[in-house]
Amino acid sequence: KSTLIKTLAGVHRPDAGQVLLDGEPVVFHGPGDARDAGIAVIYQEPTLFPDLSIAENIFMGRQPRRSLG
Repeated sequence: KSTLIKTLAGVHRPDAGQVLLDGEPVVFHGPGDARDAGIAVIYQEPTLFPDLSIAENIFMGRQPRRSLG
């Protein structure tokens, strides 16, 4: 299961077959490609940042930014 998830997330590239997104074949060259295509992985760690809310944990590293960063 973890290899499939990592393949969908762009961490691993498939040895055979293809990944389809909306019926079209896609090739992710890294996690950034998968993220740009709208694929995000939420890992099963029960307490990533216990002081943050669930939403804050989900968006960690992808927080909305202002015009100056």
